[in-house]
Amino acid sequence: MVLLLAVTFSFAQWGGERPIDQFDYKKVSVSGRDVYVHAPKGLADNSPLLLSLHGMDQDPTYQHNHTMWENVADTAGFLVVYPNGGKGYSTWDISGDQDTKWITQIIDQMVKDYKVDPKRVYLSGFSMGGMFSYHAMGKIADKIAAFAPCSGYLMGGAGTAMRPVPIFHTHGTSDDVVGYSGLENNLGSYRKQFNCPSQAEVIENYPNSENKGTLYTWGPCDGGVYVKHLKLEGRQHSPSSADVSDIWNFVKQYSLDGVAAAIEVPTDRDTVFNGSFSDSLKIAGWALTQHAGSGSVKFKDGEMEISVSETGTNAYDIQVIQKGMHYEKGQSYKLTFDAYASAPRSLEVNLEKDTEPWTSYSTAKTFDLGTEKKNYEIRFTMSEATDTDGRISINAGLDKGSVYIDNVVISKIEASDVNAGGNETPADSGNVAPADTGKLFIANQRLLLTTEKTYSVYNLKGSLVCKLAGFRVTDVQAQMKSMKLDKGLYVIKNGNFSKMVSVK
Repeated sequence: MVLLLAVTFSFAQWGGERPIDQFDYKKVSVSGRDVYVHAPKGLADNSPLLLSLHGMDQDPTYQHNHTMWENVADTAGFLVVYPNGGKGYSTWDISGDQDTKWITQIIDQMVKDYKVDPKRVYLSGFSMGGMFSYHAMGKIADKIAAFAPCSGYLMGGAGTAMRPVPIFHTHGTSDDVVGYSGLENNLGSYRKQFNCPSQAEVIENYPNSENKGTLYTWGPCDGGVYVKHLKLEGRQHSPSSADVSDIWNFVKQYSLDGVAAAIEVPTDRDTVFNGSFSDSLKIAGWALTQHAGSGSVKFKDGEMEISVSETGTNAYDIQVIQKGMHYEKGQSYKLTFDAYASAPRSLEVNLEKDTEPWTSYSTAKTFDLGTEKKNYEIRFTMSEATDTDGRISINAGLDKGSVYIDNVVISKIEASDVNAGGNETPADSGNVAPADTGKLFIANQRLLLTTEKTYSVYNLKGSLVCKLAGFRVTDVQAQMKSMKLDKGLYVIKNGNFSKMVSVK
């Protein structure tokens, strides 16, 4: 108690902050205490949960305004909770089990209300919230998959963790409240408990928007976990939104089952990866790039949503990109995709080189989108040298609002078919060029759609899952769904024909 009182008055009284409930947070009572919850729109079932704990004599408003976790959560798709500390000086119980029990009650409530994945719950805390994170390692590590303390450690000495746990600790060298000099004794004790390597891998000049950073990594330790420390030169005693992306990219790798399987996006592909945005892959394989303006991308109801809150001066100022495409010189291709918008607007799509000068292989096409989902297409012949790492760019920077994308597919076609279809009309609308080549294209398409064949079904590891005999290609996806296969992407093949199919 003497220690707590000595520290209490070292913390500033935090005033003048914009209340957290003025942001997109819902106030919820759990066992008579307040928590503030941010659920991204369209949050999928079994999404992760991250809890962010404030310091002593602070509150969720202060913690939120300095971390702004929703900026990461809206794109990555996870639930954020800011709990409120106990009464008095708004402290956390770092010696008993009052608050660890309460945290487990919060987790249970979030599982019930939002159907989050109880095996992917992450705990991060600042100052005394960081101290509590270490305390929780010895009490509820069976409920928390990974920990991310900031500017806080157990000042009376490290505890004993229930199991080897992943740790990402951020701390400023100019911290005058919880001194940086005492960190190594604490963090070193956990590394010894987990049998981590004695020498760290060190990355100097680690990128951080506020401070010069050095990242230390020890691992793998027992259980395959890693311990990381982000040292921030000159940082005083404060949490920061500059750190949250690094924290998320670390903790998201873990579940209570161990290291979560990383999603590997194949390179040098002539097919689109995750073009149907399955529940299991969400928007894996697609990345947002912003040159000007402001936007975000997220998974929503089996589609990719690109939202633009501030426009740029070029369509490509806000773009979503998939890299790793193989474009063969002399080969002709057709890209098709479904799209619609929250309000009528334009959308530019390009197939191009991924490095400067970003050569356009198809020439960028601009489509006029409405609020009704339609299918659009681009056809082109690769006239440049073969590119084994090209990209698809979806450029949305000229209009505010949301664009929804689904069923992105690229296929090889004959050169004679390049001019057989338009670039903006649904594929089944009789979109035929004059002359016999157009008629032949339509005949071939109808034959493919109506002929019953045998298709081999493969998972993304290349293993044969099953064979479907006597089906039209248009009926294969429905049949696969009826078989209750695991959710995800599959490749169906018949001779030279192949197509990626999603089971949602």
